[in-house]
Amino acid sequence: MLVLPDEKPLPGDTPPSSQVVSQQFESARDIATNAWQKVKTTATNALEATKQSVHSLVDYSYDKKDAFIIRATTELDSIDQKIKELSDKAATASGAVKADAQLKIQTLRDQRAVLGQKLDAAKQATETQWNEVKTAFQKAYDEVKQSCADAWQWLAEKMGA
Repeated sequence: MLVLPDEKPLPGDTPPSSQVVSQQFESARDIATNAWQKVKTTATNALEATKQSVHSLVDYSYDKKDAFIIRATTELDSIDQKIKELSDKAATASGAVKADAQLKIQTLRDQRAVLGQKLDAAKQATETQWNEVKTAFQKAYDEVKQSCADAWQWLAEKMGA
């Protein structure tokens, strides 16, 4: 039986032994530690995936435009997945952390929408427009990837606190 400080035990209840209280505390601490480790691992994995996937898209010449589009589409799918995972994780937060996380996630979604528009522009680009369009996409892509990594790091810190 767990009795809160301002709660009176029911007649016939016996107060928990210090060993029971210690076991309950240890169990709660283990659960919190495991949850924090999962958040840290997820954030670390997201950051590492970001680092590994940021191979410069700028290296694609116009004659490799189709390969660029395929690669960029794959990268956008990856960003979408990371945003979804972040959203799912943020849904488990409470109070101000959840509200702040929702704002950060909306910002990510807005950045992602702009990135999608830049990909559409790349699909339509002529050879003379190619370098400019490709560079604009790369810049927006780098910003979204960094924002996503930053949001994961922020959430990990807030949920671990």
